[in-house]
Amino acid sequence: MSNNQKKIRSAVRRDHAENYLLTSLIAFGVTVILTRVFLQLTGFPQIGNSVLHIAHALWGGLLLFVAVLLPLGLANRWAIQASALLGGIGIGLFIDEVGKFITQTNDYFYPPALSLIYGFFLLSILVYLYFRRSRQENPRAAMYHVLEGLQDALDGDLDQEEAAHIQAQLAIAKDSDREEILSLADAINTYLQQEKGHLATAEPDFWKRTALWVDAFGLRLSCRVHRTIISIILILWLIFVFGFIAVLVLNVPTIVSQVVQWRGALIGIQVVVGCLIIVALLTWLVGNEELGLRFAISGFLLSLVALQTLYFYLSQFAAITATLLQLLFLLILLAYRRWYLSDRQVNVWS
Repeated sequence: MSNNQKKIRSAVRRDHAENYLLTSLIAFGVTVILTRVFLQLTGFPQIGNSVLHIAHALWGGLLLFVAVLLPLGLANRWAIQASALLGGIGIGLFIDEVGKFITQTNDYFYPPALSLIYGFFLLSILVYLYFRRSRQENPRAAMYHVLEGLQDALDGDLDQEEAAHIQAQLAIAKDSDREEILSLADAINTYLQQEKGHLATAEPDFWKRTALWVDAFGLRLSCRVHRTIISIILILWLIFVFGFIAVLVLNVPTIVSQVVQWRGALIGIQVVVGCLIIVALLTWLVGNEELGLRFAISGFLLSLVALQTLYFYLSQFAAITATLLQLLFLLILLAYRRWYLSDRQVNVWS
């Protein structure tokens, strides 16, 4: 390497970053839900005495501290995975008490608090989707991934699939115009060729095992049954949407005052969601599955982002049931697209 070579400081995305982020994201969401459920069932117990109160935000801060220390002090790949898990749990415990941090009265039940938590969770999903999307790798980033993957060789855990992934990254690295990258790539490729016959067969990790189980279940379910389930979901959701619109328009006396104040916004968003689901159902039933999925996914995304954020403010934790149900419906739609329409190159965002 030339002493006059310009130093490079540009960021490089970590290999398998989307898996670490997914672990953290799921841990975050599950922790908030379980914490709220536990507190509801136990009557909101407190650890402390007449002077002290050990809030669960403190435990969250402790876990976040450990999550930061692990990758700073340990070079093992499992340390990053543990950091992702503990970080997600820590964030969940910490942010669950956001109502106390933003109010003069330390009000845990401050109505906008859950909307803020949900909004932060949606932003976290956007970060995950950003790292998940495929992108064109450059030789420098590819070599970063190669060196990270070689940790498995040092741990005696390098298998055939991981070696193939490293070799694919080496192929990208060999397009570099930097002599040191080319030399390093050749040396590592020679090593992999020598070790090729001694590598174990790949064993799927947790996420791959989960994906394989879901795919196997989907194949047993069959396309026809899956399609029927989607039709039922769209019909039931359409009934629910316009039923709730009717309740709002008629101003049923049982509606709480907060909902009445937001009635115009709720009606407007629900009408848009309902129209999207109508178009989705009609196109779906006439056989245009691609267009039907686009409208259905758009409707559920609008509902999850706009409506549920508002409902968390109005209904507090009671909105979690509808949110999880809509998320399940969305996953069912996405699964159908991946299993049966992926070969048609469907783009639901277009």
